Amino acid sequence: MRQFHCMDIQEFIRRYDSALKAAGLSNRRATELAGVKEDTTRNPRRKGTSPDILAVVKLAHVLNVAPSYFLEPLGITSETLGLNVQPPDNAPHNDEEIALLQIWRRMDEEQRRSWLLLLEHKLSSDVA
Repeated sequence: MRQFHCMDIQEFIRRYDSALKAAGLSNRRATELAGVKEDTTRNPRRKGTSPDILAVVKLAHVLNVAPSYFLEPLGITSETLGLNVQPPDNAPHNDEEIALLQIWRRMDEEQRRSWLLLLEHKLSSDVA
């Protein structure tokens, strides 16, 4: 039996805003790139209404996040849809991964190489 989850519009908005920031896009630009109306994200803020699901999926693709990241607060999970779908491995799956992506995008090439070397060193020393 499927279990239906409650909608949390404020959590959807928080996640959407976080993904916008990580992508360095305005709401207007993200909706343009997704080919959806700007009201898709305005109405949840102003009226507390649920956005169009297809539009949310399109926005997730533009912002390079798993659609489930936006759909879950709206009460839509792969379980409620009867699907067994995993988000792509290369898409951020939670707030911590989005924060790391934000940091990464602010770095120049040299900083990125240094950070990767530091992380690889830390991981290899933890194994030893």
